[in-house]
Amino acid sequence: MQSHISKITFILPFKPRRPAGGFRVMYEYANRLAKRGYKVHLIFPIKTPHMKYRLPYTVRYILSKVEGFKKDQWFEFDPSITMSYVPNVKDKYVPDADIVIATWWSTVLEMGKLSEKKGKKINLIQGFENWEGNENLLLQSYDIRNTVNIVVATYLKNIVSKHTKNRIELIESGIDNKKFYIQNKIEERSPMTVAMTYSIQEIKGSKYGLEALKLVKDHIQELQVEMFGIAPCPEGLPEWIKYYRDPDNLRDLYNRNAIFISNSFTEGFGLVSVESMFCGCALVCTDIEGHQEYAFEGKTALLTEVRNAEQMAERIIYLINNNEYRISLAKEGNSYVQRFTWDHAIDRMVDIIESL
Repeated sequence: MQSHISKITFILPFKPRRPAGGFRVMYEYANRLAKRGYKVHLIFPIKTPHMKYRLPYTVRYILSKVEGFKKDQWFEFDPSITMSYVPNVKDKYVPDADIVIATWWSTVLEMGKLSEKKGKKINLIQGFENWEGNENLLLQSYDIRNTVNIVVATYLKNIVSKHTKNRIELIESGIDNKKFYIQNKIEERSPMTVAMTYSIQEIKGSKYGLEALKLVKDHIQELQVEMFGIAPCPEGLPEWIKYYRDPDNLRDLYNRNAIFISNSFTEGFGLVSVESMFCGCALVCTDIEGHQEYAFEGKTALLTEVRNAEQMAERIIYLINNNEYRISLAKEGNSYVQRFTWDHAIDRMVDIIESL
């Protein structure tokens, strides 16, 4: 590859032990850029401002030395990628590079203080991250000098443009269509099968999803539910809900189910919903901006109000009782989301990088 750019540094907020959407996106970009011939280095600060830590700094520091990078079972990195833990995001700990990419507003603010030798700066904005306060700092992170903002959804572009004159580029999140695809025919699935992701984060709305599913079960005894997440199994789950922690066969899970539900109050993009559509699920989801990138009422999905378990239950029951409609909704949704592929996303990212 003939390029004036060779070294790219990714700055993550911390080292995640379990798969989370925003980290998975950064890791995918790192991997795919490495496969394109760039020298990629990942940095994990042990201390990031405004981060709420479970363990004190000293313990985190010792763990970083003891564990190193052995505990990456949930993601397979390209062997050429290098990684390092650093005490914090400061010039002396960050290698010189051509490009430096950060995500999450606090990490981005730290990146903004780095010297030009560390690389031309890219802020990857994966959501309107105002759910824990500090909105003034969040908005500042959109306006760092000589930084390109990359957003994953159109609504984010509209928000960010109000707070900066910096260059803003849209790259819709990618799905690996070699990993997520239909293997069980949509029309042959039992309509009484529903999948859902579970999270202890309140903003994911899992409580309302569970309430909705219990209401559905009261009307349709044959209902079977498969739920998955990175949290331990929630207590008191009824036997008709199976829970999988960190499943490594998500494609199979999606393909076993006719319907997927998402109850989030906010999403940057909502990757799992799109994965489910790639695998042929009919989507019922909350009417929020992240979902609106692909969930169009009555065409590619059914939409519900946030925190409205009764409406979610009604929509699920409607799809179960109207199987032909469920099939057509799933097929339309599957057709629409084919535009969200990693091949397209990485081509766009390379174009932006090479333009800097």
